[in-house]
Amino acid sequence: MALFKRRDVEQYTDSLAAYLPGGALFASRSVKDSNFRKLLTGMAGELFRANGLLRDYSCEFLPDQTNKFLNEWESTLGIPDDCFSGTGSNDDRRRDVLVKLAAFGVQTSQDFVDLGATFGVTVIVRAGINEITFPLTFPVVMFTTETEARFTIVVRFTVQESSRFPLIFPFTFGDGKIAILECLFTKLKPANCNIIFQQV
Repeated sequence: MALFKRRDVEQYTDSLAAYLPGGALFASRSVKDSNFRKLLTGMAGELFRANGLLRDYSCEFLPDQTNKFLNEWESTLGIPDDCFSGTGSNDDRRRDVLVKLAAFGVQTSQDFVDLGATFGVTVIVRAGINEITFPLTFPVVMFTTETEARFTIVVRFTVQESSRFPLIFPFTFGDGKIAILECLFTKLKPANCNIIFQQV
């Protein structure tokens, strides 16, 4: 939604005329065919054009709406990187920008869930080796002690039926969204935690 109300040239002309002082010198400010009114109308045309640009900018500067500033957003956030390619449709690129922005604030299990929701992917995060069920995505992490297992995050995600086992080689788990999430979650997890991705 635009932040700037759109007005027409005549309204801008009236506004400019209203700012002028009274008296004989400016008496023709409201006379339609006077040269002075035409001068004000010409100036109002530039105000009208500038307002249009501001309205466009007010819709474009937000990362979830922009088309014109996608390159700037990606450059600022360091896209492309290990997780994001910086390619695809504008919708995909806007989503990637939003996800990367959201990733800066990921600290809790709920943050991981919310980040997955940005992709339209259901993510359930549980701590502890007892939460693991099969099948797991690979590589499978094996734990040698109960203490090591205690610092484990199991990330469950749903995939489309076409992506479920049995899969034909070469295969990927889920789709490109899952690959990006796995990359992000691996980077964002606490340093003292293991992370396991599980499709359900």
